[in-house]
Amino acid sequence: MDSIYIFGHKKPDTDSICSAIAYAHLKNTQNDATYVPARLGEINRETRFVLDTFDVPEPEFLPHVFLRVADVMNTEIVSAPTTCTILDVGRLMREHRVRAVPIIDESRRVQGVITENILARNYLKELHVQGLADTPTELGRITGTLNGRLLVGEPAKRVSGKVVIGAMAPDAMVKYIAPGDLVAVGNRENAQEAALNCDISCLIITGDFDPSPEIQQLARDKGSAIIVTPHDTFAAARLINLSISVLQMVGTNFITVTPDTLVKEVTTEVVGTNATFALVNDDEGTLVGMVTRSNLVTRRPRRVILVDHSERSQSAEGIEKAEIVEILDHHRLGGLETAQPMLAMIAPVGCTSTLVLRRYKEMGVTPPRAMAGLMVAAILSDTMLLKSPTKTPEDEAAIDYLGGILGEDPLAFGRRMYNAKFDIETLSPDVLVTSDLKVFSLGSKMVGIGQVEVADKSLVLARKAEILEAMNRYQTNQHFDLLLLMVSDILLEGTELIAVGQTRTVEKAFGVSLKEQSAFLPGVLSRKKQIVPPISNAL
Repeated sequence: MDSIYIFGHKKPDTDSICSAIAYAHLKNTQNDATYVPARLGEINRETRFVLDTFDVPEPEFLPHVFLRVADVMNTEIVSAPTTCTILDVGRLMREHRVRAVPIIDESRRVQGVITENILARNYLKELHVQGLADTPTELGRITGTLNGRLLVGEPAKRVSGKVVIGAMAPDAMVKYIAPGDLVAVGNRENAQEAALNCDISCLIITGDFDPSPEIQQLARDKGSAIIVTPHDTFAAARLINLSISVLQMVGTNFITVTPDTLVKEVTTEVVGTNATFALVNDDEGTLVGMVTRSNLVTRRPRRVILVDHSERSQSAEGIEKAEIVEILDHHRLGGLETAQPMLAMIAPVGCTSTLVLRRYKEMGVTPPRAMAGLMVAAILSDTMLLKSPTKTPEDEAAIDYLGGILGEDPLAFGRRMYNAKFDIETLSPDVLVTSDLKVFSLGSKMVGIGQVEVADKSLVLARKAEILEAMNRYQTNQHFDLLLLMVSDILLEGTELIAVGQTRTVEKAFGVSLKEQSAFLPGVLSRKKQIVPPISNAL
């Protein structure tokens, strides 16, 4: 079943991560594909707290959405052990209709490959009944290939020599036999005796006729083996060449890739070398798949669902090559283009998870507690505990509904989440200033605005002196005209705005007087809607 990845933007916040997980859970109830939640970046402290609280694993990291070998390879591989004969592999090819069979050891490491071309070359040799002069072979292998019975001799003994068909009179036949040869004869005891007296390595009696006790004893005395086969003489002679070990015939010039190799790279290599396949090994060298030319020709783009964004610059590398099947977002529509129609749900709500819940209701699915908890966390994070001007009645209704499933006061949970977002006492002032910093070019001025969201701003302001030192340092190094840090207190529904640089701009923008380089702005929580516009106008 195809895998469809669901992910948010490159700098994932709680909404981006939780919406991807909750929506993947919903989509997987439909059984039309496998939906995989993913992330494009590192998870922040707040999101980590949420995932740990509800015992939900973090999503898979997705470095890009280019097709990888893992997306197109065959995992049900027809392979053969090193103990196989050429005949065994030929039968596998015919049975499974494949053109190449990897030969693997007990650890599934590839020792070589048998292909149609190798079998064809071997078939041409067996037309001439080449024998085993170049490839000594165990009697046990020969017996198995001939579907025969080893009456005299040890299975592990290796024999070599040419194969002689004893179809002529004994006195003429012996002229073609050399010591160590293999002789195939029918139920003619005089021919059998004559062959054994030539010190052959193996007597092959065709037609399934058992030799007499005297012939068997003669073979023992001479150190020769006897195999009885149901095949006729000529067929037996031809089959002997197919009894050799695959390790004596394997090809070792083949392409190997890993599951993470890009499809475009393996396509170039396969086409460039006229190869028909590439073997796929994991990091330990174990065979895990095979990619054929047909896999590469018939591949379809990776299918993805975007949440919490719809702009190419915010999305995964290679998004223009992917097939976008859905978008759920609460921001402006970006410039992505799609080749196929898709479901796009873009609405002016405070959080993408509000839209995810809308989809749960549309599909008649009640989210389990863990998914409800993730969506509560996302909505409260994006709307600053429902205090942000970006919240909507639908966000508030979503919290009421999900809170019933959660079984606890959502706002109490939200306050714990906000306190976990910043461990104020352990974080350095540089991290507090830059961890959520956005840069704006306002006219000819460069302005940096960071934000720390807390449930008690006094924890941050207790370190104001060292924060100001860090801000002055950062403003100088980065050449900002104005650097601001919003210490947003969710419970007080306001922001302590700390400023360095052209601080007169702040006083002009908000009609306040800075005291020790900061001022409290009641009702101000949104950087985008409530800080940037007044600063821009003042500049």
